[in-house]
Amino acid sequence: MKYPACLLLTSLLVLGLPTRPAAAGPGADEKALAIIGQIEKNGGTRQLVRDLAKLGPDALETIRAGIRKGPGPLSAALLKARNLIIATRVTEVLRRGIKTQLSFDGQYNELAENRTENIEALFFLLNDESSPYAIRHGSCRALADIGDKSLLPRIRQLYWDLLLDPDLRSELGIILAIFGDTTAIDNKLTRYSRFTDHQRSLVRLSANIELSNLYYRIRNYARAIEAYEKILGLSEKLLKTQRQARLPQEVLREGEQQLNLHYYNAACSNSLGGNLERAKKYLLKAVQGNPEHYGNISKDGDLINLRKDPGFPAFMKKLGRLFEDEEI
Repeated sequence: MKYPACLLLTSLLVLGLPTRPAAAGPGADEKALAIIGQIEKNGGTRQLVRDLAKLGPDALETIRAGIRKGPGPLSAALLKARNLIIATRVTEVLRRGIKTQLSFDGQYNELAENRTENIEALFFLLNDESSPYAIRHGSCRALADIGDKSLLPRIRQLYWDLLLDPDLRSELGIILAIFGDTTAIDNKLTRYSRFTDHQRSLVRLSANIELSNLYYRIRNYARAIEAYEKILGLSEKLLKTQRQARLPQEVLREGEQQLNLHYYNAACSNSLGGNLERAKKYLLKAVQGNPEHYGNISKDGDLINLRKDPGFPAFMKKLGRLFEDEEI
């Protein structure tokens, strides 16, 4: 699935990501033990925890050994230091995903390795109000990809936190639905479904756009495809009406870009749903309207079924011939 270009732009511009810890080099264990000694003596102050985390991955084994000794004030401080170190690694993965402007099932599967520590780091980032919104948002998607249903109680608890950002609560509701608890999403689906037969076409369009996104996010691709079919019909008719009315070129260009984006995302849902010929049909329209979509076809995880199709190389050649004299 392709995001609208502006969706995360603001977040990316202010992406104050955690700084990668400097390599601790020789003596990292000794330095870590010295700081741990200070923590035992003076308590786990924020500065001491940060000093320990700054030693980076080279100090992880020493920190882990301290955690294994059992719960207590020391282990609590060591857990914070470990989370800070692991969060830096996790953030790099999230940042790569965010920069693509793509979103697909399994985008953050690599975080399933080192599962326990990565999960704790993701919750750490999600709960840290100083983390950029894009990173907190990406943390939710990564937790969905890791797919550990034992996290349901923690996710429910965080979902009902009254101080949680409403957009992040919506993201957590998506995770709950993916894990089988649709309580948080059912009301939204019911609400938008009421407007799919509204007398105003723009209302019907908006309702189906919301439904397509929700169904896609909870991985109900059959229903997402149904919504996209309605979106494409309404969007094509709207653009035709705007052209006949001779609206300003900037309005028409925006409508064209939105329609091309809908074609692309409809192709993604059809690929996920196994409707490969329909996916090719919509990708052809998307690329004809906006060549930039061509470059996403080879890397978007939503299109992996299409890329496995024996006819995919020939299809890509067909698309490429549309722009032989243009740089895509």
